[in-house]
This record gives sequence, C-alpha cells and structure tokens, in this order.
Amino acid sequence: MDDLLARGAVPEGYTVEIFDGEVIMTPQSPEQDVTVAEARYAVWQTPIGRDRVFSDVLVRFPGENDAAPDLVILAEEAERRGNSYNCTEVLAALEVPSRPDDDKDYVRNVAKYARFGVDLYVIADPFKKLCTLMTEPYATGYAKVEEIPYGEPLRLTLSTGERVEIDTSAFPVRS
Repeated sequence: MDDLLARGAVPEGYTVEIFDGEVIMTPQSPEQDVTVAEARYAVWQTPIGRDRVFSDVLVRFPGENDAAPDLVILAEEAERRGNSYNCTEVLAALEVPSRPDDDKDYVRNVAKYARFGVDLYVIADPFKKLCTLMTEPYATGYAKVEEIPYGEPLRLTLSTGERVEIDTSAFPVRS
C-alpha cells in the first residue's frame, strides 16, 4: 500500500485497500461521499473538532493488512506515523458499502475491527437505508448490535465519553 501511494498509482476519486491479500480499488460513489461528508460535519460540530476525524486515511493493523476506513475518529493522543495511524488509536470507524451485502464491510471488517479493539463500528448502508451500530468488541465480533433506520438520529458515545449525534435524514439511498 505504501508503495502504491508513494508512486501516485491511485487514480483520483478511487479508494484502494489491500484486504486479505487482495487489492481492492473502487471509485467512491456519490452516496459514499455524501454520507461520509454528513458524518464528518456532525463530528466537526462537537468538541472533537477537525483534528481527530479522517476519511480514507491509512490505519495500521499489526500483523495483518492495513485498512483505510471511510471515516475514523481517533483518540486525542493519536500519533501520526507518516500518513497513517495505529488501529489502537481508533475510537470509531464508519464504512459505507459500495455494493449490497458487502462481505468486506459486513463480515471481514466486523471481525477485524473487533479483534483489534475498535470500540465502535458503524455501517451506513445506502442500499438498506440503515445504520448498523456495533459496540462491545470481542475476539470475533461485537456483543451489541443496534440498527438505526435512515431518518433517525445516530447517537455515538465514544469510550472517552465524548458524544456525537449524526442526522441520518440527509444520507442518500441507492437501489
């Protein structure tokens, strides 16, 4: 991944991840862009501000393939390492599937993020018009799963006690 980024081999408007040994390169959909922008703006309106929320920034997972979640909220003490952060510094991750029932977001990311202790994982699904909020990570998944339909507020409480409320009524849908 570092080599691809260093050589500028990623076309503008595309997201590239190496996941389970596969290079996944997809263009960002309008639904993904708007959803991430809405979520980011909501975080900016809180005391968390702009310095700890990022989109498509490399997160290192020691001993495994790295990832670039659609949106992450980092711990206050998170330390930048080049253009990446360590997964232990991620308080929350949000993913927007690019296709219905995306195995990457619904299966592989659930297991990986939970295994590495990402306390809060959200899947904002434009196909299902639904946010899936997962908390209480354990070795293979999350103990608590809550579904929030688009149009209802998505309320996040980070492990630091910080709170974010995201208005999902503006999240775009896709058939």
